[in-house]
Amino acid sequence: MKTLRFLSFIFFLSSFCLNAQEIKVGDLYTFDDNTKGVVFYVDENGHGLAVSLNQEKRRWEDESHYVYCQNIVGIPDEALPYLGFNSGLGKAYTASIIMQLGDVKPTAAKYCRENGTEWYLPSAGEMYQLMMANATYKLNKVMIENNGKPISGWYWTSSEYGPGEAWRMNKKGTVKRCTKLATGVFARAIRQF
Repeated sequence: MKTLRFLSFIFFLSSFCLNAQEIKVGDLYTFDDNTKGVVFYVDENGHGLAVSLNQEKRRWEDESHYVYCQNIVGIPDEALPYLGFNSGLGKAYTASIIMQLGDVKPTAAKYCRENGTEWYLPSAGEMYQLMMANATYKLNKVMIENNGKPISGWYWTSSEYGPGEAWRMNKKGTVKRCTKLATGVFARAIRQF
């Protein structure tokens, strides 16, 4: 009987410890495939988004593609980027981009997918959420502590403005439409958990 009570106590204590270690914004998260990211959003169910530790300057679309700066089917053009938050929207947009541009060209979407099949180029709303979390929770500190690149400069989103332009955003959350062939704009992947 004592053994049963002891095991019940251990089970209770372990479940309490697991609940005490809830995932929060600013945590380093390791996924099942051993990729890592910094948590920048957590919903009321404990699910959320993490941003990759790495980044690279890429074009949104490659100029050698057979259709110069085409409009990607499945991504609505936006007169102003929709900054309402919709977790996972960029994943659908990234899939549309890669399906239509191919995964051979070194585009921003392809770069994000190179982290793993679940990583993607964030939508404007997801990128805005990331930039606001970085400003509030100092995510760059966690990036640097884990040999990552701090968030700085301009970043592509997977949201289009039109056939020749897509939205980019800086760490202040400022958005600008930009030619898809622009150089000097970073690609940074995010992933759901």
